[in-house]
Amino acid sequence: MKKLLIYFTFLVLLISCNQKRKENKNSSEKVANKKIVTEVIQEQYVENDTLLAKMESDLNELTNNTKFTIEKELVNNKHVDNLIDTIKTFKFDRINVKSYKAVSEEWIFEAKILNSEFALSKSIKIGIEKKTFEKILKTKLNSDIVKVGNLEQTSVFIFKFENDSLKEIDYEGYVD
Repeated sequence: MKKLLIYFTFLVLLISCNQKRKENKNSSEKVANKKIVTEVIQEQYVENDTLLAKMESDLNELTNNTKFTIEKELVNNKHVDNLIDTIKTFKFDRINVKSYKAVSEEWIFEAKILNSEFALSKSIKIGIEKKTFEKILKTKLNSDIVKVGNLEQTSVFIFKFENDSLKEIDYEGYVD
């Protein structure tokens, strides 16, 4: 009787293990059959130091506008112990600009512009047509994401178009 019980237990274990192996095989086949869809978003980089300098200057002037509210955050200086610097956030409507202020200088390191009230380089603003932007850059655009910056890409304006109209301007600047 004991032998019969041992054989029966062994048989049940063998069948249940085979059943689990079949379930694992079916689930792995289902995963393998799923299609992975990825969308590659192309961007175009335009090196233009002259335009970059003008737009950075305009961005700095923008922060002097009295329409902006200013929030300040104190941060420790990365290089000098016991020295406190300030991160300023300038906000107005759908515009957000961040700067890093040290003892002697201040640099803008981030901006997002979604408002057409202000223009960079006198004519680049939200709503501008892609064709007009091409004329300003003197470059044929082949992407809806256009980056304008310097050779080292330490300062970059990112222009995002939808339906051939500028919808967003981002700025990424380097601060050490």
